[in-house]
Amino acid sequence: MRITSTMTSGASLEAGMSLTGNSLVNHLNGDDSNSLVNSLGENHHSTAKVLTKGKYEKMKEAAERLEEYADALNTTGKGSIYEKARESGDTSEVYGEVEKMVSAYNSLLDKLRTDMTTLGRFYQQSLKEAVEENKEGLKNIGITLDRNGRMIIDKDKLKGASIDTIENIFGSEGTGTLSAKLYMIAEKVTDNAQANLKSVSSQYNAAGNSVDTLIRTYDAKR
Repeated sequence: MRITSTMTSGASLEAGMSLTGNSLVNHLNGDDSNSLVNSLGENHHSTAKVLTKGKYEKMKEAAERLEEYADALNTTGKGSIYEKARESGDTSEVYGEVEKMVSAYNSLLDKLRTDMTTLGRFYQQSLKEAVEENKEGLKNIGITLDRNGRMIIDKDKLKGASIDTIENIFGSEGTGTLSAKLYMIAEKVTDNAQANLKSVSSQYNAAGNSVDTLIRTYDAKR
């Protein structure tokens, strides 16, 4: 059965999606000359390289976010979010940074599960172990772990915790040094993802076109 634009338009409206031209119809019928797969040629290894590139881009973004939030929580003393909260009496920034760091940690952990390399598994385990070592302290401020090592926040309990308690867990002068460990691991993940991106981007398909060039050409046609 040949798929028509009427059939896909109805389905797309139900799903809340918009279609441009007949690209989806053509792709499903196997006659889309502008599809990414066709741009890559018949070499399926090229398609895999594009997917790998996307995976490492997302991993790098997640790692950089964790670096940013872990660094903010690790910094203590004058100018830190802890001192600002004490001086102003407004603790919302501290609680907000904790929530963002937890979200970034969970996101990176999820991304690392798609990387079955030795390094990928090592970084995933390192993240989980760093958090596990601080499990009791985290529990006291409303953060628990699920069976996959992801952090879950009880926001009411978190907001009931004192700034001193939170700083003791995440700050550089605290007992847990959790933020410093997470920052270090995230930094290594960022470096590894960047190295993989550089490697994939420099590779070529069977026709001699670089992966980056193919993606840009495909995007320009859409």
